[in-house]
Amino acid sequence: MKMLAIVKSKHNDNTMKIAEAMSEAAPLTVADLKDALYYNLNEYDVIGFGSGIYFGKHDEELFEFINKYCSHFTNTFVFSTSGSKNYKKNNSALVKLLESKNKTILGSFGCRGLDKFFIFALLGGINKNHPDTDDFDAAQQFIESIVNRYNQLKN
Repeated sequence: MKMLAIVKSKHNDNTMKIAEAMSEAAPLTVADLKDALYYNLNEYDVIGFGSGIYFGKHDEELFEFINKYCSHFTNTFVFSTSGSKNYKKNNSALVKLLESKNKTILGSFGCRGLDKFFIFALLGGINKNHPDTDDFDAAQQFIESIVNRYNQLKN
């Protein structure tokens, strides 16, 4: 089984840290979005997409990448970090895009991340010390569940 996580993590590397934690628990290669085209996406059984949440959704560059380059593979998962706890809502736009492209969504994950955007910067940010050990553990449990779901679909 080959898995790839494509990550756009631009401010505090919160989402990249989550992807790296996932890679410790599963056969997951982690690629920054800017390097994703160096990978043959068709060689992967499962591809995940993650970024921080900006104005209620994933980074726009991630949407553009999916629209332009993601036509052949089918099994996906979505993940994010954000200042809010509305993970399902935050991930919904990206999930809907993938579903519109006939992708199988194996799961969706979100956790808190340090948020220093706009007014929060004046306060030193919110969700300080996040992601933390509990967030990393949850991310690892999530990626293990993705492996299990893929294996169930395959059998």
